This record gives sequence, structure tokens and C-alpha cells, in this order.
Amino acid sequence: MEQPTKRHLRLPIDLFEEKAHPLSQFLADAEMVTLEIPDDYEVVIANPVLPGEVFAIQRLLTLARSGVPLQVIWSEKMAKKVQGSAPIFPLLAVLLTLQGANHELQGASGLDTDIFVAVARKGISQYRLMSDLFSASQVLLCADSRGQSRPADLYENATGQLRRREDFETLVIDVLSKQLDTSVKQTNAFRNAAALGVIVAELFENTDLHGRFDVDGTPLTPDAMRGVAFKRVKITLTGAKGAGKNTPPPTVDCLEVSVFDTGVGYFSSYTKQELKESTSLDFEWKVLHNCLERHYFAGVEDKRPSHRAMGLAEVLRALQALKGRIDVRTGRLFAYRTFMEGDLQAQMEELSSPMAHFAFPRPKMLDVEKKYLAIPSAHEKVIGSAVRVVVPLG
Repeated sequence: MEQPTKRHLRLPIDLFEEKAHPLSQFLADAEMVTLEIPDDYEVVIANPVLPGEVFAIQRLLTLARSGVPLQVIWSEKMAKKVQGSAPIFPLLAVLLTLQGANHELQGASGLDTDIFVAVARKGISQYRLMSDLFSASQVLLCADSRGQSRPADLYENATGQLRRREDFETLVIDVLSKQLDTSVKQTNAFRNAAALGVIVAELFENTDLHGRFDVDGTPLTPDAMRGVAFKRVKITLTGAKGAGKNTPPPTVDCLEVSVFDTGVGYFSSYTKQELKESTSLDFEWKVLHNCLERHYFAGVEDKRPSHRAMGLAEVLRALQALKGRIDVRTGRLFAYRTFMEGDLQAQMEELSSPMAHFAFPRPKMLDVEKKYLAIPSAHEKVIGSAVRVVVPLG
């Protein structure tokens, strides 16, 4: 009897390495994928050079939604840590919430697999956000296909409706303020932190509107999921002042806020069309910009009902004031803009513009690979959308 074709991924690192471990290869010939949770998981996930945990989450969800059976192998050390505190491990919380994954504990004496998974899932579904970020990270998950899509921090208990934007702003500002030094709280940057709350509210509202259903309005299943993750991260400012040939670049503490979903993605949500390999990459890029700021490019029809978007220009101005960064991953696109200290301020208002004296950013995203160009490059196709916002805390 022929043995099934198996693929192996070591978490988290292999989920960050898109080129070394392309999902297309797994989806083409794998009959099973083994996911290993090693003892050194926490050390690896804390590496400041990684691009953002939310993008590993998005790749995991893309793999899970493909229907390939997943076998999860847990080290004893990590299983014991995660059982009672799964929400502080965002990627692992998503992994535990998946419906099609089988879990196996290695060397975990006295720890029953079914109990481990049940306890962890209960903790995830009942989790309330800690504003003091006692842990370095935490996630609020909406497991839509499991019927666990209404975390109390995101939805009203009585009505099940999405909380007001003011509540989101309070939530984000509360988390942010607990991390900032007293001196920073008096600066314009902190006063502008309210805009970060608006950005997060806008991003999560988008998942509520467009991340739960297929193009025809059918609820997504299985493993339909949305989430908001908060994380303290360290970012190395490679171009910062004082970073010389013999002086290592400074590292700053930052708050990372990520929003993700397993929906149809920006392109299909906007056009009501399937994103195909034959779809023009330039057209997909235009659609992304129209989603972020309506009608920025002419000739791209918007089939969605209007909603109260901030607009990309306002988002970028807020991040400029906060000296932050935003990354967006959807479909085949991976876009970003950064205003962090030392980073090149590309795509600013032209000198001929009436707004040039404000030094405002133009409402354009840049390609992650091409760095300073607003020209897309093709990446591995992923489901849904993932957005990461990073704001310095110092």
C-alpha cells in the first residue's frame, strides 16, 4: 500500500519562509502536512527580524482552508505552557482553533490530548484583553465557523452587534497608554494615538463586513476565522541617526496591532470576481488602493455598499504622526508604508502640490520587495487579508 505524501513544517519559522516553503508545493502534492511545535518556539517567535506573526497566521489559515489534513506535534514544554494560556500565543491559538487539525503530545506525561485541546479552546473563546499587556502578546479570536464569533471585547454582549468605534478607540488607547512613558503621554504623538484606535476599528469592521462570507453571501466554512492581536515587539532602526559603521543600530520597543480574516480578500470583496492567476497584477494593485481609499484609481468599479472608511490618506497621516508602519497582505500582494525613524520617506507629496508644505504622504502603498516603489510584485497567493500596524512606544 502506497504511503501518503507528507510534508513537514517546523513552527513558527517555516511559516515565515515563503520562498523556502511555498504553500503551492504542499497544496499540489501533499496528502498530509505535519506541523511541529518545538521547545524553542518562544525564542524563535520573539526574533525581531521576523516580518510579523500575523503573516505566519495567514499562511497557516491558507494551508488549513485548502483541506489538506494537518497533524500537529507538540513538545511537552510548549503544550504545558499553552494549555492554560493559549491566547498569549496568537499563532498557536489559531492552530488550536482549527477544525481539521489532529493534535499529538510528545512525552507529555500526565497530559491528555483531548483535555489539553479542550482546555486551551475554552480559554481562547472566553478570553478578555489585558490592557497592561502582562504578556508580550495576546489575541482575540472570532471562530466564525465554530459559532464562537463574538468576543466580549469586540461585540456587545446583549445585542451581539459590533462595538462602537469609540469603544475600539478606548480599547486601543488604553493598551497603548499603559506601555508609554509618562513623558511621551504629553506629546503630540500620544494625542494622535486616538487615530490608531480609529484605524484598528476600521480594519476590524472590514472583517465583520467582508471577512465572514463568500462573494455570494454564503457564510464561510470550515475554519472561517477573524482576529485582532496585540504584541510588544522590538524593531531595529537601521537608518536611525547615530547608527554608524562601528555603532550598532538602535532597537526600540513597539506596539504591534494586527487584524486578519479568512475572507475572500480585498480583490474579490471589491469586484465580486474571483482572483485568478490570469488577473492582471496591476489591476489587483489598483483594487487594493480603491479598497483602502475609495476611487483613488479611476475605472475600477466598486460593487460594495458605501461605508465610513477613514481613507488611506488619513491612515498614513496618522501613522506619520505616530512614526509608525503599516503592512497589508492580501491575494498576491504584500504592500507597506513606513514612517519609522531612519526609514526613507518615499512617495510624499510632490513639490508642486498645494499640500507639499505639510510634507504629507501620498495615498500610495509600496511593495515589500521593491522597497521604495509603488509597483507590485507577485507573491504567493493567500486567503483573506492580514494587516499589521506598528507604533514605537518610546
